Amino acid sequence: MSVEDRQRWDRKYDHARPAGTLQADSWLVDSLRDTPPGRSLELACGLGDNSVWLATLGWQVDAVDISPRGLAVAAELASRHNVTPRLIAADLDHFVPLPGAYDLVIVFRFLDRNHLPGLITRALAPGGLLVYETFGPGQCERDDNHLKNPAFVLAPGELPELFPKLETIRYEETALPDRSVGRFVGRQRAKITGHAGSPGGETNSGSSLPGSGE
Repeated sequence: MSVEDRQRWDRKYDHARPAGTLQADSWLVDSLRDTPPGRSLELACGLGDNSVWLATLGWQVDAVDISPRGLAVAAELASRHNVTPRLIAADLDHFVPLPGAYDLVIVFRFLDRNHLPGLITRALAPGGLLVYETFGPGQCERDDNHLKNPAFVLAPGELPELFPKLETIRYEETALPDRSVGRFVGRQRAKITGHAGSPGGETNSGSSLPGSGE
């Protein structure tokens, strides 16, 4: 990503406000039923609804996004719900979490085929879960499609193929009322070596917002 990307997302979130009612994505809620809290990482967290929801359930949350403006909204949302996720302003091209530091990694509405698969696989602890949902087959053919770049849309069956080292728990492609998606839940099978003392401790480029839980 670039300075232009950050500025573009800041403009998008410039007039955003925290949601009145905290509502996580349904794929995340369904995928975590009966899963005990642990350490979680959200990549490209946007306005932070999913991460704040996780924090209300007792998860120790790190949430990363390139947009300081989006993270400021997330911080306000977290304050409303009396939780303190760690909100990290960072370019994901340079964000390096400690190996095996997280029991859960989540990604929604974001796709980076080159960088994210390796980052996520390294970040997951043995037995850790990846919950991923982004735009999928059929999105560009929808009458309400707003994506200008088809490269941001998954090909059929692509998402599990991006994570060959993970055990596929669930995968589906479906049309929701407002978008078409590919959805994936995978589990880390390989034993990860390395110290997992402070998640995000090897971040090359990023800063936590004041009052964001650090």
